[in-house]
Amino acid sequence: MIKSQSVWAIIIACGKSEQIGSEVDTAFLQLGEQPVLTYSIQAFDRCPEVDGIVVVSTKERIDSVVGMARMFGSPKLKKVVAGTIQKNSSIKAALNALEEEDPDIILIHEASQPCISTHVISETIKGARRYGVAAAAERLDIPVAVVPKGLKVAKTLDSNTIWTLEMPVAVKREALEKMLGIGKRQKGGPIDDPTFYAKLYTDAYLVQTPRANLRVRTVSDIQIISAAMRASAIHA
Repeated sequence: MIKSQSVWAIIIACGKSEQIGSEVDTAFLQLGEQPVLTYSIQAFDRCPEVDGIVVVSTKERIDSVVGMARMFGSPKLKKVVAGTIQKNSSIKAALNALEEEDPDIILIHEASQPCISTHVISETIKGARRYGVAAAAERLDIPVAVVPKGLKVAKTLDSNTIWTLEMPVAVKREALEKMLGIGKRQKGGPIDDPTFYAKLYTDAYLVQTPRANLRVRTVSDIQIISAAMRASAIHA
């Protein structure tokens, strides 16, 4: 009998927005009637392919996450672990917590993107199973300029070739561990977040989002997303 592939989601909830305030935990801001984090948890909860969810928060916020799960309900939220402001370190902490679960596919998502749909989550899982890595993305329909320095345009890029890379990203666990240097000696010290994400998105299969996967960066973003949810049930 062929073993079905186990899928676990890691939701990173320890990010801060310098535009809102260096002491503000974006995932715990109020969005409508719920904290920002709960929208992502509920989307992964509804996805039938997802077996379990790990939330990575700051140590001080762990009890808050547990309280959210009790208040809003989340049968698939199985683990809450402490992470850091560095995303790759937070992902390592989540992987350590999942060692006994032995997952085949890992979904990585940031709580600051609360508008993700269950359909897109499912499609990234399918893409990862086939290609190794799959990521949500949005095609831009405007020309883009490349400006290496200063204000002089070096070249323009055709709008049909430009995509904004978003989340979630689904990746086979073995590939993710290799990117993070887990299980082998690191050369040149710990990997930084930009290097990690460059590796993560390289050769990824893109899953087009049917709508803007809005991200919470400012207070205005909270207002825009809240209005969009009220007007068109954007998170349905």
